[in-house]
Amino acid sequence: MNTGIRLLLCTVTFCVCGCPMGTPGDHHRPHEHQDTTISISPTSDAILFNATGSGGSDLFLLNLKNLTVERITDSRNYEVAPSFSPDGMKIVYAAGVPGERADHIFTIGHNGQSPKQLTAADANDTSPRFSPDGSMIVFARDKTYIWGGLAANWENGGVVCVVASDGTGERQLTPDEDFAFAPFFTTDGQSVIYFTTNGCFSTPIDGSGNPTKLGPTATMPNLSADGMRIVFSDGNFSSDHELFIANLDGSHRTQITTSKNGCFHGVWTGDAKNVYFLMEEWPQGSSGHPKSSIWKVKTDGTGQKQISDLSLFDNPMNWKPKKSP
Repeated sequence: MNTGIRLLLCTVTFCVCGCPMGTPGDHHRPHEHQDTTISISPTSDAILFNATGSGGSDLFLLNLKNLTVERITDSRNYEVAPSFSPDGMKIVYAAGVPGERADHIFTIGHNGQSPKQLTAADANDTSPRFSPDGSMIVFARDKTYIWGGLAANWENGGVVCVVASDGTGERQLTPDEDFAFAPFFTTDGQSVIYFTTNGCFSTPIDGSGNPTKLGPTATMPNLSADGMRIVFSDGNFSSDHELFIANLDGSHRTQITTSKNGCFHGVWTGDAKNVYFLMEEWPQGSSGHPKSSIWKVKTDGTGQKQISDLSLFDNPMNWKPKKSP
């Protein structure tokens, strides 16, 4: 059959039936399974990250005091976007299970015990974070379909949802027409701050009010512990992205990194004095896959320092820090 005719027929089929096409094998996800994501422990002494694991992407913990690595998960799943509960006893993350068409939200003990699935919608759930008291989890849900399955978005979002940490009481907070991403709880746990292509907003979790615009949008934003500032990435191309910090209203924007490579996924320490981040490189050129190393910088832009090299994410359990010359 002519390629153009085949494409037209498939398009008509999709529009008429109003349902998604595709199988579990051709599913597209908001956080691609080869993506590297990091977060920091409540005590700011360890980095939680995903990397190559047992058939998929597992979760690992890098001790920042002695630079040793501990495995948290060991499965065939693809685990990404992990973050800690406020007391450091639990981890919430998104996972793609082999054979499933969608990624769901899970929790697991900090020691890798007692994993629990919290969501099961036919949609991609990602970017989960605990509320300040640990009773709720906010996350972004991508319900968009493209050819073959659910659509991947660079900003990893769609609508903002909340669910209790035991998996009950799930509800959607933002309308389908708003592309929302990077949700965070406010310090009192009563509202959620999130970003859209039109700016930064907050909305009450009980649905008692309309969203309030706080400031401009941002790329890969991370909220400080006091809920007042964000660290984010900005640039024209992947290789020239630097990290900036600013107030939520966009004021006092300050560049804090200087690099020949792209800087992404900045995360604040609890005291807001430092930011850990990923520096992206393309060692095999533009036709290969990007690799990342972990770096640290003070929020005044000084003291930029490499913590790990590119090999950490290829083989975490056998990784050793390179000795200084």
